[in-house]
Amino acid sequence: MEYRGIDVSKYQGDINFKKVKDSGVEFAIVRIGYGQYESQKDEKFERNYEGFKEVNIPIGVYLYSYATSVVDARKEAEVVLKWLNGRELNLPVYYDIEDKSQVNLGKKVLTSMCETFCDTIEKAGYWAGIYANKYFFTTYLDYEKLQEKYTIWVAQYNDTNTYRGKYDMWQYTSSGKVNGISGNVDMNILYRDIFDNRGDVDDDRGELPNLSNYNGTSIVDGLKSVGYDSSFDSRKELYEKAGFNDIYKGTAKQNEDLLKVLKGENLSAGYYETDYKGLSFVDGLKSIGVDSSFANRKRIAAANGISNYKGTALQNIKLLSMLKKGTLKKN
Repeated sequence: MEYRGIDVSKYQGDINFKKVKDSGVEFAIVRIGYGQYESQKDEKFERNYEGFKEVNIPIGVYLYSYATSVVDARKEAEVVLKWLNGRELNLPVYYDIEDKSQVNLGKKVLTSMCETFCDTIEKAGYWAGIYANKYFFTTYLDYEKLQEKYTIWVAQYNDTNTYRGKYDMWQYTSSGKVNGISGNVDMNILYRDIFDNRGDVDDDRGELPNLSNYNGTSIVDGLKSVGYDSSFDSRKELYEKAGFNDIYKGTAKQNEDLLKVLKGENLSAGYYETDYKGLSFVDGLKSIGVDSSFANRKRIAAANGISNYKGTALQNIKLLSMLKKGTLKKN
């Protein structure tokens, strides 16, 4: 699957978002700012974020880095989180690292800067990625290390991409033309469905032990049968990975539900089931005929361990993930 998209900043001026949508653009990466200071927020970020959101174009953001140390990189991540203020993103937060002031820092420092930025972003609940051109990736970064931890967006203006590392997105020109945007715009191809902020649900399930061949009823014995740690702490960790949001206490019901997930079975009638693949928790509930009002979402959240539901992006992302996994309890 390939998705065609653009990335924009203040330099694209005032965008006609409907025309962009009608032209077939499938996603947009918006510059949120540059550097580590609050005054360096992109002056068109708010308009671009709201505009793309209004026409239902999936959104990610990027920060242009001027960091020259790990400390600076952390500050850049922190200012991004301050600007986002809990807003929902459909695509990752990308660290744009390519400035001439950084090339003499050395591969070790630059790679550590990328890790610090991305880890800070991901601890806040977003997905992080690295953007650079092919030469920068292969010359100044330990790209093999980074590609195992984060999603990669590589720039190479060419008919074909000759970058040999792993990557999910390719920026292939800075001279694109899109109806609704005056002048040139960067064009991108995304090769992976990462529109829910954490990748496909199946990717998360892949981290769990597979008990599909186990015919017993004991979660402890089932885990032992595949050589997996069956201790309480291990089961507690698996329970959280499986998408359950209540506190694991090792009850019979919790163990039964966990075993069903690890076997690949549907849960009981006490959980919502859906094949919804979209980006919105509200729309996900609507797709199965469930009241999606704030009041009912609050009740659902409470039933799933979120007592302070305010409808924030991160809360909805978590609930949507549970809904897709079949671990969202009915209220």
